[in-house]
Amino acid sequence: MENVTKLLKFVQMFKLFTFLFISASILSACNDNRVDYEKQAELQYLDTLNGRLLVVKDLLDKVELADIQERSEVIEHNVSFCNLKMEEKAIEPDEEIKRLFEEYKALDLLYINTAKQYTPIVKQTEDLFLQVKTLKESANDKDYDKAVFKVYFNQAKSEILALHKLSQNTLKLVVESESVFTRRQEEVEALAEELKK
Repeated sequence: MENVTKLLKFVQMFKLFTFLFISASILSACNDNRVDYEKQAELQYLDTLNGRLLVVKDLLDKVELADIQERSEVIEHNVSFCNLKMEEKAIEPDEEIKRLFEEYKALDLLYINTAKQYTPIVKQTEDLFLQVKTLKESANDKDYDKAVFKVYFNQAKSEILALHKLSQNTLKLVVESESVFTRRQEEVEALAEELKK
């Protein structure tokens, strides 16, 4: 009888250990799934930020600093030349010429502002690409806990969104103003030719 009691206790202990082992395995699997889900979510967030940086890089590829500096110089030269010739000939510009010069000078301001921002945009874009790459590696390797990762992610996000906005207000406007520049340039050059006579 004593052996039966010991056997029953052994069976009960075996069942308890089996239950605990299975429970621990399930909890471990759930925890692994949660960690994997968190990792995938972090990587998706970083891919979104990387996408914003790619938009900025695409704009940088379309706009050359030397080109916008040259355009600014051409505009300033043409406006100066036309103003000088109109003054020499005592010609008062009509509303159409005033409007033309206003639009032409507005392009010059855009080019000047973009030229000032160009190098910082390039440098910040490179730095932020590196930062996102480092965060991706950290997300894959789980170097940081969730709270620390979130701090670094939010910092990068803030900087990338500000850079993206700046690029939209400078580089993108330069790209979109291409046809306007071409038309105004032709009109001002035609006016300059008329004033040379």
